[in-house]
Amino acid sequence: MIEARPLGLSPKAFFGIRFACGCRILLSRFCIFVSMVTAKRFFTLEGIDGSGKTTQIDMLVAALEAEGYSVVKLREPGGAKISEGVRALLLDPAFKGVMGDKTELLLYNAARAQVIHEIIQPALDAGKVVIADRFAWSTYAYQGYARGLGADMVQRLTEITCGGCFPELTVVLDIDVQRGRARTAKRGEAPDRLEQEKADFFERVRQGYLAAAREYPDCVSAIDADRAPEAVFADLLQLVKSRL
Repeated sequence: MIEARPLGLSPKAFFGIRFACGCRILLSRFCIFVSMVTAKRFFTLEGIDGSGKTTQIDMLVAALEAEGYSVVKLREPGGAKISEGVRALLLDPAFKGVMGDKTELLLYNAARAQVIHEIIQPALDAGKVVIADRFAWSTYAYQGYARGLGADMVQRLTEITCGGCFPELTVVLDIDVQRGRARTAKRGEAPDRLEQEKADFFERVRQGYLAAAREYPDCVSAIDADRAPEAVFADLLQLVKSRL
């Protein structure tokens, strides 16, 4: 197992933050101040490609709607017209080896800021449940952890981007990198810019997610995704309903 720790920091020092539902916090041990508030009824699913997020989100939306909840589903980057335009830039294979890591980080946050403004915050204000396929923890895992951009830059951008709109609960669908890559290969689709990264990159991403789950169990939970979809969903639904 690879233990990826950018800048030589432990997972807790790297993330350097604490979250509490409805509370404004944060002062990291490295004097990086970050202030965010988790939003009730806002849930996100995270994980490397091939972890089954799309399947699980579809099952979750159907189950909650059957119980009478009004649910808004979206993907990241994307979900709003401007954000989808940014997504096209981020995933375009033509920019492989061209797009800088900081450019990537800024574009993800720009897309996120727009979808919060246009879709997520209005839905939460209306009492709806919001379920996102990826959100800010992706930025910590991919850009901060795997790209090695570090805590300070990612945290400050996240505070600006998300403010008081951070997920109450994020569920990480954890799967071995090779198993996940085998699943994606079965789709028969050409890989996008991010999917073209090597296995060691995705191992670092996976370790970033697992570090978040270990250090922030109040708002990040990891479950074994290398099981039958129904078994995974049973755990996912239990976690989400415990917050509703």
